[in-house]
Amino acid sequence: MTEARKPLLIVEDDQALQKQMQWAFDQYETIVATDRESAIAQLRRYEPAVVTMDLGLPPSPDDPTEGLRLLEEIHALAPDTKVVVLTGQNDRANAIRTIALGAHDFCTKPF
Repeated sequence: MTEARKPLLIVEDDQALQKQMQWAFDQYETIVATDRESAIAQLRRYEPAVVTMDLGLPPSPDDPTEGLRLLEEIHALAPDTKVVVLTGQNDRANAIRTIALGAHDFCTKPF
């Protein structure tokens, strides 16, 4: 990591969206993870201040369970980390649950 650019962790299993987000956040040193386990490993390694994450992660990308577990784990390991949920699973219950679990914001895809 360079001193001038702060790390930002992008947790997204869609490679096209990963690239778009890396382009959009080019002022940051972007780190990418594609699932819950790799996201936790990257969080421990780089200690980003901000994480963007999808709720639908492997092994069940159509189910928010892995994303919700990840959100809980991020806040247990790094409670000061700001997490922005960016997801296609835009039902109101998911939004309320993620905010209750400590997400800084909830945004729906497509942007």
